[in-house]
Order: sequence, then structure tokens, then C-alpha cells
Amino acid sequence: VTCTRCSTGYLGVDGKSCSEGCSGDTRGACTEVVEESTSAKILSCECVCRPTFYNSSGTCTPCTDSCAVCKDSTSTGCQQCSPGKILSFSIASSESADCVSQCSVGSECAECGITIDGSRYCTRCKDSAMYPFNGVCFAGAQEDPYCTSKANGVCTTCSSGAFLMNGGCYTTEHYPGSTICDKQSGGKCTTTKEGYGISADEKLLECDPTCLACTAPGPGRCTRCPSDKLLKRASGAATGSCVDPNACVDGYHADGDACLACATPGCKTCGHASFCTECAGELFVSLDGQSCLGEYSGDKVVGEVSSGVRRCWCERGFYSHGPRVSRVNPPPRSCVKTGTSQACSTPVTGSPSSPQSV
Repeated sequence: VTCTRCSTGYLGVDGKSCSEGCSGDTRGACTEVVEESTSAKILSCECVCRPTFYNSSGTCTPCTDSCAVCKDSTSTGCQQCSPGKILSFSIASSESADCVSQCSVGSECAECGITIDGSRYCTRCKDSAMYPFNGVCFAGAQEDPYCTSKANGVCTTCSSGAFLMNGGCYTTEHYPGSTICDKQSGGKCTTTKEGYGISADEKLLECDPTCLACTAPGPGRCTRCPSDKLLKRASGAATGSCVDPNACVDGYHADGDACLACATPGCKTCGHASFCTECAGELFVSLDGQSCLGEYSGDKVVGEVSSGVRRCWCERGFYSHGPRVSRVNPPPRSCVKTGTSQACSTPVTGSPSSPQSV
């Protein structure tokens, strides 16, 4: 974990941030430890080599050219290339060889269909016997450990050791698959990394910057948001936009980590999806809170404005009466005179001298 300062709730070493004291080709890295005397969680910090360097006997030494991240103790074991370059893998060893030029349509690749972190990757090979493995055309063996079914230069089914994406097989252990997929199962990515999604037809989706996961690029297609945001969705929709909690207003209400639309047409504020507490414009909230009315109507029903909210109320001496058997299409509520046989035995709470609402 790269740290620029200690997380909330943690103590820094000697009160310093995790990056203090690191200079040159080093950066701060954090390790969680528990202090024995107080049982407090402390982020113990140490200086490690920056991504483009590796530790050679205690000295940070540059990786080979075009390598963005290389393994410790070697300059050639590249784990991620700089933009414009991609890793060349050996399926036999599952280890990277070196950084090669990014995809271009030519002798091996027919389509360079995806770009990840500034580098193009192959999505269809020219030779029908080949397929993209980690974005590079590979001539699979008769019993390929990753692609179990291929045709026309693409893989159509990957084994459980990889996941299918844009016609190729990728692994979560190696870049670029490791930056896209967090968990894989049955040849598919089941959980994507933050900022990415994979469509139903196994195509890579780069989410809107506000999303953690999505079903398609662009706004309004988020399926998961950061913890400080709400997923704002229209009624019945599976996707939406990530918004601040204070933006969940005007026809929407907060429900857990979601911002859901009020079900009542014309409703401005609702306690839950089907119960309206304030209608938009000149509309009145009905007695049961289930609808917004252009004008109040009904026996003994009056319309009044209270605290800026237009509501239907019962005349003085009457109260709203009627069962709420369901939140979905409940029977309309009516006004019943107090003290009659039709009234509930329990009086409605409120001042008897003022109109009463539900």
C-alpha cells in the first residue's frame, strides 16, 4: 500500500506521515501493526523503491526502459509497462518476458479493440488458430490451459484459470487482467476492480469516473458507488448515477446506499417510495399520502397550506379513517365524524380544534 499520510484512526510513526523521511527513488509504504501495550493499531512505515525502480542489495536501481513496475531483485522481470508498451507473456511459465510495442493491425492481430492505461491490446487475431492471451496473439496448444474453445481468431470460452474479455483470455495474476478483474470463476470475471465493468457479452467497460462498477461507459450506468455516495436510480432501474447524499432530493429519497425515485407522480419529497410528504408546485398531498392532486375533493375534505406544504385535511371534528392494508394500491381513505359507530375507538393524536391529516 502506497501511503502519503496515515489513514483516519491510525497513528503515524513518531507522529509523522508515512511519506516523511523517504527521498530520492524511494516512497513510503505502510504496514499495519498492533502496539502491545495499548493494543492500538499503528501504521508502521518504511521506505521502499518507487515502481520504476527495484531493490538491488539495498539500492534502488532503475528498471529497464519502458517498464513501469518491475519485480524486486531484477531489472527484467517487468510486471507493468509504460503507456504505449504491453507485456509479452509465456503461457508455459506464466511469467512476463519483456515490454513490446502496443497492438497494431498487422501480421498477427486483426483488431486492436481495447485500450487499458494508455496501451492498445489485441481483440482478434488474423490466424483462426490463434487467440489473444492477455492481449497478445498466442497460438494455443492442443490442450490449452486457458482457452477451451476458440474460432475465427478469438477465444469464446476460457477455463477456470482465466476470464473471458473482448475475445481473449486474461488472468487476475498478471497485468492487464489484474487491473480489471478482482475475482474470476468459471472462465468469467465475477467482480471487477474499481472503475471497470464487463458487459453481458464479455466486453470491457470503462466506467464513468464517479462509478466503482458499471454496465456500460458514461454517466447513468453505475451499479456500485464509493461509500460516501448514493446510487441514484429511477424507479425499476438497475443502474444510475453516483451522487452526494444531499443531492438525493426533489422526487427521490435515500434508502440505504441507494437514492430511489418516489413512486407517486408529482411527488417532491417522500418518506419512502410510496408515501409522499410534499408534492411539487401547486399539487396537494392526498389524505393517504399515496397521490398528488391538482385540487382537493371529497366529503369533509379541505385543502390547506402548512409550513409551505399543500395537503388535504379533514374538516374540524373529523379525522382521516380507513385501513392501510398494503403500500401498493391501498383503498382510499375517507373522513369519518368522531364519536360515530364508523370511527376508530382510538382518537387521532392532535389538537381537536385544528384540522388533522394522516
